[in-house]
Amino acid sequence: MHPIERLLIYRFGQIGDTVAALPSLWLLRSQFPGAHFTMLSETLPGSGSSKLSPELVLPQEGLIQTYLKYVGGRTPAAVFSQLATIFRLRRRQFDAIAYLTPSIRAEKQRNRDRLFFRLCGFDTMVGFHGFPKDPFPRLITGSLESVTHEADALLHRLALDGLPQIAPGEGRMDMAITDGERDRVNQWWEQEKPKSGAWFAVCCGSKWSSKKWPEHRYFEVVRQVIEQYDLTPVVFGGGDEREAGLRLISKWRRGVCAAGELTIRESAALLQKARFYLGNDTGVMHLATAAGCPCVAIFSSLDWPGRWSPYGGGHEVLRHDVPCGGCLLQTCPHNNECLTGTTLNEVLEACRRVLRKPR
Repeated sequence: MHPIERLLIYRFGQIGDTVAALPSLWLLRSQFPGAHFTMLSETLPGSGSSKLSPELVLPQEGLIQTYLKYVGGRTPAAVFSQLATIFRLRRRQFDAIAYLTPSIRAEKQRNRDRLFFRLCGFDTMVGFHGFPKDPFPRLITGSLESVTHEADALLHRLALDGLPQIAPGEGRMDMAITDGERDRVNQWWEQEKPKSGAWFAVCCGSKWSSKKWPEHRYFEVVRQVIEQYDLTPVVFGGGDEREAGLRLISKWRRGVCAAGELTIRESAALLQKARFYLGNDTGVMHLATAAGCPCVAIFSSLDWPGRWSPYGGGHEVLRHDVPCGGCLLQTCPHNNECLTGTTLNEVLEACRRVLRKPR
């Protein structure tokens, strides 16, 4: 590959999508240390996705220098935004593009994207090869087949275009938390920290109701962890999770509510100190992974196993397979049977296994 001075990186999505791209972003930075990196991402009007844009997750220095947005969709405003993006990218004269779209992106969409970036003036493109022939595989029995983790799938695609191969689970999952961010978190923590020094993270919320393990089960598991290990729960999440967090803490008569109190990166800085994470498949879980915090993660069966599991080793993933697995629905029409099938005792035992390991 010829020298790269200006690289465009195409990646979009929520917190978990950005965290999954971290190993690829650090790999690109290691190969092109002096290059100017620009990240292009999509926004959807009225979706609230701008609140979770990549620049709120990624470090302000050392990785991405510039962020560009375009409006997705087919409305007149979206088409105008996309045409404007073509001219904007052509003016910037990038040397190459790293195409880090999700591994489930369909061939028709990829062909459309390739044409779009050709119109933007790109000749060198990496990351377009190596997409799975079937991103939604099933066994002969009809059950969901395990798939490659999203972070490793991105690394594999880059390797096919000549970048170094990284072993599965060994990518650099690092948010590069700064001393200033730690200082701000420490100031907040000094006011809120529990009398007992040891604590663990809890996140029982999710923007998707199909990913929420029942709140009353979280209450009971956490109650037993408090009783048996003298640990204090610290509830994480956005402002939407704060009311539930305060309600649970009131019932436990012990705990700290960080939900809605910290930025995304400040939450990651605090998670570095947690004994472990207990919670749903959420952005907080991915932040815990990037922070090096072992996870007890409760998954529904709406997506394929492995794709969004906590990255690397030392984690406990619990999921209950059901015939309707792979629905990809935000709201379950079957009372979340794939979640309620994971029992309280299974989750408590997973917590015990994590606590037996050194942090």
